[in-house]
Amino acid sequence: MRPSIWDLALNLFSDLQFVSGMAKYADIVVKGALDNIRNLTHQAFMSNGFDVSWESQTKGKAEKGSKGANIMLGVLAQHYKVEFEIFPATEGGTLRLVKVGSGAAGGLLGMRKVNKQFDLLSDTLSSWFRQQGVLVGMKKE
Repeated sequence: MRPSIWDLALNLFSDLQFVSGMAKYADIVVKGALDNIRNLTHQAFMSNGFDVSWESQTKGKAEKGSKGANIMLGVLAQHYKVEFEIFPATEGGTLRLVKVGSGAAGGLLGMRKVNKQFDLLSDTLSSWFRQQGVLVGMKKE
């Protein structure tokens, strides 16, 4: 039996709610000197296959995958881009990861994949800082 148009619409609506309810940024609070936070951030991205470019001492971008292939192949070839900034504090700082792009070029599946990748990346970086003994906490918004 084929699903009705109402079933399809309901499934699409629930998928869109899932995609729109995902985090747009994550704050990872760490202790230590700014240079140490910067170096650990760079190492964490590089070890996860990202290319890192710094715009300033505290701000940069991390990219993984091919943008051209993503446009041509959609969900089969993802391109991930994350902007980040370190906000220094007296005894450490906050690394803010900001999801760039929605994955819409890959359709609904692409959007889901980008959201899952962002969650995985923020959890991986949080774990990286925990292993280094400098993680204070993490919050996703």
